[in-house]
Amino acid sequence: MTNLSGPIFKLFLVFAIISIAGCKTLTAPSSSSEMWKPLPAKADNSSWQSLRQQKIDASKPITLTSLVNFALQNNPSTKQAWNNARAAEAVKAQSESLLYPSATVTAQLTREAARQNIRAADYNDLKYGPEIDLTYLLLDFGGRDAGIRQTTDLLLAANYQFNQSMQDLLLNVENAYYNFYSAKSSLEAALADLETAKTTYDDADTRYRAQLASKLDVLQAKSGYEDSLFSLEGAKGRVKSAKAQLAQTIGVPADTEFDIADPEKPLPTGLSEDDVTKLINDAMDKRPDIAAQKATVEASKAAIKFADSALYPSISAGGTAAADKYHYYGSTDARHYDASASAYLTFNWDLFDGFNNLNKKREAEMNSEVERAKLIQAQLAVSADVWTKYYNFKTAVSQYGFGESLLETAQTSYELALESYNNGLKSMLDLTNAQSQLSDARSKLIQTKKDLFVSLADLAHATGSLYAGDMTNEQSK
Repeated sequence: MTNLSGPIFKLFLVFAIISIAGCKTLTAPSSSSEMWKPLPAKADNSSWQSLRQQKIDASKPITLTSLVNFALQNNPSTKQAWNNARAAEAVKAQSESLLYPSATVTAQLTREAARQNIRAADYNDLKYGPEIDLTYLLLDFGGRDAGIRQTTDLLLAANYQFNQSMQDLLLNVENAYYNFYSAKSSLEAALADLETAKTTYDDADTRYRAQLASKLDVLQAKSGYEDSLFSLEGAKGRVKSAKAQLAQTIGVPADTEFDIADPEKPLPTGLSEDDVTKLINDAMDKRPDIAAQKATVEASKAAIKFADSALYPSISAGGTAAADKYHYYGSTDARHYDASASAYLTFNWDLFDGFNNLNKKREAEMNSEVERAKLIQAQLAVSADVWTKYYNFKTAVSQYGFGESLLETAQTSYELALESYNNGLKSMLDLTNAQSQLSDARSKLIQTKKDLFVSLADLAHATGSLYAGDMTNEQSK
């Protein structure tokens, strides 16, 4: 036969030199204080350009419902979960391929020439022709079916995880929306605080000019006014940050221009107080992550059956058909054609493999116990989650009611303190304390209002409800 070792070795040497040269370009910096310099390459900005092309209607304030719908279309988290589910579907189809026979077609072209000591044994020919092999698994003691059940359950788990990703995204959008809404409300409160501090400062200055107040009163009032200016700038920054967080959650760049509408629904306060047990039980049925873990447990059981089948024999049927043509070179230049076909039945059984298959089954059994323990752990976590989120909601409802009363009292107290100060009955310290309490009451009401919306969204997520409104409607029936 022709000796090919020389050219193959040279080709391998060329590839090795190229590979080594390429690796040298990826070496680390010479010292820890030197930044690594990548090779100049054309950057792929297609993903960023596609993000820039995302259009959101900013002609009017956007409602929470519209933000959720937009996020479902553009946030990459749901796309990742969706593609994971599609990949699991492809894996399931792979396992089902064993239900069909496999067919392999090959073709060969062989040139042979040899000179022997005996001239009659010399040959010089060209052989070519196709061959087809068919095999079909007849029996494997349930291994094939167990593999299909396993991939089917894993597909179910992936689909439930996709549903969970949508619920997680919904919660993230709600939290980001209420955080932005709260930041805007805090900015309005900061402006109100500034106006209050300005009123105090102006009144103190007026009384000072009329020689009815000391310079200290003016300085204290001015200090409160400047502190309000300081707080106002912080409130402006928090609005920008909250907007960036919301933009990221819905899937647009942070510098996208848009504004949000106020919450469409009234503050939720009507959830039944004695139904937390029902909420926990409903969560076990509704939560996609729990359903996904249940499917994973079932898949682990199928994996045991699959591993068990390897301990028993398998039987396959097959057949081969080939057609070869020969061209003999020499004095006769003869041609020859032959064809062959065969059928067979194969019996395979690993009688001893060092207990490899047996230990694979034990591994599958232990993995199944692990998944079952994960399910119990997840169910306990869900019950605690629902319980905690339920009482967070109840606390927020109560605090919001007290926050409204607190703001009303603080507003009245400040007005009386201001009037008394102007009449010389209260000191500047009394007025600034009332001013501080009013500012604190405004902040607390805004925070408790945000906590009320967010706690209901958290409770809906904990129970597996898609929308908070759906859950409250169910509880009111």
